[in-house]
Amino acid sequence: MNVITATKSGLSIIVDQLQKQKEELTAIYNNAITNGEKLTEVKTIYITLKDVDKRLSELLRIC
Repeated sequence: MNVITATKSGLSIIVDQLQKQKEELTAIYNNAITNGEKLTEVKTIYITLKDVDKRLSELLRIC
């Protein structure tokens, strides 16, 4: 296995993990809005979700 293949394999694992995290955060965010959670908590979840989405987009460009 060469370095490029190993790197792409590692990035693929990270992308999969970030996609799962994004799905989980999206569900948490939607539940927080539905349940009328405090605005600060909803904002924190949203900021985290956007950060995950940004990292995921950057990694997908590399792959």
